[in-house]
Amino acid sequence: MITEALQHCHGIGPVRLHQLQDAGVRTWHDAVDHPDRLPKSLRQTVVEECERCLEAQRTGDLEYLVQTLHPQDRWRILHEYFDRASWFDIETTGLEVDSLISVIVCWHRGQLHTFVQGENLDDFLDLLEDVDLLVSFNGSAFDVPRVADGFRIPEMPCPHLDLRWICYWHGLEGGLKQICEDIEIQRPADLRNTDGEEAVWLWEQWQSRRDRQARAKLIRYCAADVMLMRPVANSILERAPMSAEQIWDGLPEELNSSETPLTRVDAPEDSTDSADRHRRRRELLAGKFGPAGPSRLRTLRRRKP
Repeated sequence: MITEALQHCHGIGPVRLHQLQDAGVRTWHDAVDHPDRLPKSLRQTVVEECERCLEAQRTGDLEYLVQTLHPQDRWRILHEYFDRASWFDIETTGLEVDSLISVIVCWHRGQLHTFVQGENLDDFLDLLEDVDLLVSFNGSAFDVPRVADGFRIPEMPCPHLDLRWICYWHGLEGGLKQICEDIEIQRPADLRNTDGEEAVWLWEQWQSRRDRQARAKLIRYCAADVMLMRPVANSILERAPMSAEQIWDGLPEELNSSETPLTRVDAPEDSTDSADRHRRRRELLAGKFGPAGPSRLRTLRRRKP
């Protein structure tokens, strides 16, 4: 399946691809074994590129394949290496461009891993060192840049695929919620109306009131997004569908509490108060850890040879 990816080769577009297929060149092996079936003007470059791809496949160099294959063919990488994929999502402390990461959830090797700001967020870097292929939804535009900036690393230490664009090339557009509705996958009832704005509010409730219900729901919301990516990918790749039990196995449960159910009520707030509140929150988060805080640790990590 993955060896049929040829559109990244120089000079091969949709029309040329069909011509090559008609001539019996459908895979990297075909190009290498039968170079005479290739146009002379493309023969050397196509054969050399197919040899590099075969070597990357042989050695498991997923980084080369992710960086090289045409966007329309990257689904083939996920199809080939689905069992080696780790799935992740993040939440942030606000909707501003300089907001910090509040929570990271990653499904890795059959287990859900949770990382929370002020508790164990830096441990996510250690997990990344064990990741073969990282998958997100819209991560190339949001999650990955936030991780790189938040941890002060120049780039991710593992190859990354954005499921959003794999969905796009398969005719599924919109956000993860919309796509799940389109293919009839439902979230747990308590999370169906939760969105990114409420996730910010939940974090604020945890920071300001130490509301355990808010913290639990925030993690549960982030984890649900992570766990929904696998059945979406299954649908695109035409793998065996996952039952509801399989999808949600491992999702953190709702926090049992005798307290009043958590309900968001927003009071009117003028822009001056809002800006001042966000400024105080950033100052609090920046200074609460002292000289041994995450930013210091990240700097030391980056300096290691």
